[in-house]
Amino acid sequence: MCTVLIIRKWGYFLKSALTGMCRNGFMTLASLATVTCCLILFGVFMLFSVNINFIGRQIQSQCEIQAYIDIDADAAQEQAVVAAINSMDNLASATFVSKDDAIEEYREFLGVDASALDGLSGDDFLRSSVRIVLSDLHTMDEFVAQLSQIPNVAEVVNRRDIVERIISVTDVIRNGSFIAMLILIIVAIFIISNTIELSVHSREDEIHIMKYVGATDRFIRWPFVIEGMLTGLLGGAISLLLVAVGYDTAVSNMLSFLDIFELLRLGAVLPWLAAFTLVFGAVMGTLGSAFAITRHLKV
Repeated sequence: MCTVLIIRKWGYFLKSALTGMCRNGFMTLASLATVTCCLILFGVFMLFSVNINFIGRQIQSQCEIQAYIDIDADAAQEQAVVAAINSMDNLASATFVSKDDAIEEYREFLGVDASALDGLSGDDFLRSSVRIVLSDLHTMDEFVAQLSQIPNVAEVVNRRDIVERIISVTDVIRNGSFIAMLILIIVAIFIISNTIELSVHSREDEIHIMKYVGATDRFIRWPFVIEGMLTGLLGGAISLLLVAVGYDTAVSNMLSFLDIFELLRLGAVLPWLAAFTLVFGAVMGTLGSAFAITRHLKV
C-alpha cells in the first residue's frame, strides 16, 4: 500500500512538471534555449581542449632521445645497454637500431645519392643506437643523466629546445583549460539559475495559492525541481546531438587535409561527452529550479 502511494505521489509530481512545462511554453523554451546554448559552448570548448592535449601527446611521442653505443661494443654489450634502458622508469618505448639498420636509413635519406655508400657497411663508420620515447618529458634531464651513466653509452642526443617548448605549450593549455572551465561553469550556473527564476516568477501566484491552501513546501517544490531536471536533460540531449554532428563533420573535413596529426574521432569522445552533457544539464536544471523555488516559498 505504501509503495502504491509513493508511485502515485511521484506520478503526480511528474504529471505536474510536464503540465507546467506545456502551460508555460515560452518560459520553458527560454530555459531550454539557455541550457542548450551553455552546454553547446561547454561541449565545443571541451572537445577543442582534449584535441589540443591529444596533439600535444603526439608531439611528445615524436621527441626521441637517441643513445649511441660505443662503436667497439660487441653484440652482448649492446644488448646489455638495451636491457639497462628498458629497466629505467618513465620509459614509453626503446627501439634498438643496429649498425646495419642505421646505414639502410642513411641510404633512404640520401635517396638518389645513396650510391655513394656502395661497398660500405654499418660496421665501417656507424654506431648502433637506442631510440627512446619518454612517458613524461618533464623528467628528461634526470633521464638523460642516468642514461649517460650506463656502461658503453658513448653519447646521448636530445632536442631540449623543442622539448621545453612542447612542455610549456601543453602546460599553458592544460592550466588555461582548467581556469576557463571553472569560469564557464560559474557563468552557466548563474545564467541558467536566473532564467529558471524567471519561469518560476511567472507562476508566483500559483505557488502562493498552494501555500495558502495548506500545501507543504516539499509538495510544491518537487514538480518545479523535476521540471528543471527534465528541461536540463532535454537541453543536454539537444546540445549533444548538435555538438556530435558538428564535431563529426568538422573532423571528417579536417582529416582530408590535416595529415600531420591525428584528431580524436567521434566514437572516442562520444561516451564521456554524452555523460557530461546529460548529467551536467540535469544537475544544472535541478539546482536552478531548487534555488529559484526556494525564494518563492517564503510567503
